[in-house]
Amino acid sequence: MPTCVHILKNAQPECTGIARVVADLARHSGAYGYQASILFLGDGPLVTAMQDAGIPATAIPWTGHRGDLAGAWRVWRWMRKHPSQIAHLHRGAGALRLLCHLAGADAVVQHVHGPTLEPYLNSVSELRFRGADAVIACSQSVADSLRGCAPQVVYAGIELQPAPPSAPPLSGPLRLGVLSRLVPLKNIEAVIVATARLTQMEIDVQTEIAGTGPSESALRDLAASSSVADRVRFLGWQQDAASLLSTWHLLLMPSMHEGFPVAALEAMRAARPIFASRVGGLSELVEDGVTGKLFAPGDTDALVRSIAEMDKDRPQLTRMGRQGWERARTLFSADQAARRTTELYDRLLNRKPNRSIEPDTIAPSP
Repeated sequence: MPTCVHILKNAQPECTGIARVVADLARHSGAYGYQASILFLGDGPLVTAMQDAGIPATAIPWTGHRGDLAGAWRVWRWMRKHPSQIAHLHRGAGALRLLCHLAGADAVVQHVHGPTLEPYLNSVSELRFRGADAVIACSQSVADSLRGCAPQVVYAGIELQPAPPSAPPLSGPLRLGVLSRLVPLKNIEAVIVATARLTQMEIDVQTEIAGTGPSESALRDLAASSSVADRVRFLGWQQDAASLLSTWHLLLMPSMHEGFPVAALEAMRAARPIFASRVGGLSELVEDGVTGKLFAPGDTDALVRSIAEMDKDRPQLTRMGRQGWERARTLFSADQAARRTTELYDRLLNRKPNRSIEPDTIAPSP
């Protein structure tokens, strides 16, 4: 069975979303003839999380830069001891692509997970992918922004139960949730401002923010200065997204930039609607007015209006959530993601597919 190593930036909570995508790919790749492992270029709790899930995972510190020769040597030596036909990279850097080839990988796949590069938010449209044998884009929006290559769009997938989860209660406070890194591009400030304005409209809301990041202190200050510190709870990094979502009525994502956020898939699995900015892959995930609401980035007025309208029609929230679950089941399953990814591997290795792969016949509506 050919092997594939997925290489991620590090194993810190900031990489949780990508790690979940990779974990699902690793679990399902075996059905299509590939044995997968994970290499983190930095230690953290995600190593243990992957190992506990039965996925081989290792952490080797390396910045990914040519100047870090010691780190490059450690990674090269590990790859020589654990040879893989496919090196699937979930971070950039031409030095890493070159090293993978030098370590003996038959093909290097570059996976682009967003429209910008943090922390300076440089556009991925400026990237060049020398040394990559194929490029995967997480969404059509991201693919359209890439230049000088022919990326294949592979949507992330998620595991679903045979039936949608139970609906949230129709009475009581409207429970709003956020699953996000707390960084400026996620625009979590809009959630706190919306909570304050909804409270002024005498709408009973409770907001929970799950995540960590450099913006947390400023967000706490904003909640206090907006007189909603008692209505906004900061939960820190949470590994069990499903349990959280089961207590929320909807997920808020007022981001200024997005690729194809796993948090939105988590909400769809939980049968919860998503109220989000119309940016990046969110418009490919969310069907406006059917599985959630989309609004222009930075339009907090539209966010407040949408939430206020839904508070008067709780059954509509339930219907939206069920439609989102059905959309995820049809279009965004983990098996579909693994099937399309391993189909690409097969082409790169000139390998006959382990199982017959039917062409996709359904594409998400914009």
